[in-house]
Amino acid sequence: MRATGSVSGGTARTRRRTARDRLGFDQATAARWLGYVRSVLWPYFRPQAIDADHLPRGRALIVGCHSGVIPYDAACTLVAIHDATGRYARAVGDNLFAQVSSVESFLRRQGAVVGKPEVVETVLRAGHMLLLFPGGARDMERPYLTQRYQVLPHRGFAPGRGGYIKIALRTHSPIVPLAVVGAEETHVMLGNLPAVARALGVPLFPWLLSPLPLPAKLYIRFGDPIQLPATAADADDQRQVDRLNEMVRQRVQRLIDDTVRRRRGVFVSEYRG
Repeated sequence: MRATGSVSGGTARTRRRTARDRLGFDQATAARWLGYVRSVLWPYFRPQAIDADHLPRGRALIVGCHSGVIPYDAACTLVAIHDATGRYARAVGDNLFAQVSSVESFLRRQGAVVGKPEVVETVLRAGHMLLLFPGGARDMERPYLTQRYQVLPHRGFAPGRGGYIKIALRTHSPIVPLAVVGAEETHVMLGNLPAVARALGVPLFPWLLSPLPLPAKLYIRFGDPIQLPATAADADDQRQVDRLNEMVRQRVQRLIDDTVRRRRGVFVSEYRG
């Protein structure tokens, strides 16, 4: 009887392993995680997805600007995509998470990609949608009073960078601009304490109006897909990449600006489309 139990347990473990793809994604884990997000964050932030019909059927890079101190925007966007399309979008995680193997493994099971550009290309070539915030965690350092809802030209949006543009060109992937409005008000960022952040080894240590999230209503809006007017060979031309990178940054900024204009209220809120 013990031998039979051992075989059964081994078979179950094998099934769990084979349920993951070669990058570590496990649909059951992703479904549970999205269920947690939906049950916990949805009643509080009441996210509203707008223009989800702009999401392509095949591969795509969904590009936005992080807002808020905690990435509620990314978690809620992944749920909004799944609710609208039935698909599990992948996401590019900050390299900070790769420093803890258990955290990285957990994120990979959900579909997060923490790795080199060729790993991101593999995800897109397989036909998936991929959520990306080129500004990374640095977007979360923007003080609310002076830089709220601004898509700053730093990190991946900076001249000389634009790695996501190169990946989009090499994989022939359209780029879908993303605007998330409301997350900036969940934790109003007054400033950053970099000395404390360096001591703790984290990207930022925020000075917040409220340590607990405020119940701002979130709006998640998808723009018209951008077919980059260039070829795969242009991925090796940094001047061309910079031009396209600035074009995408401006498209994301215009989408955010327009969504902010259409929003009426922050906590008791409606969207006038």
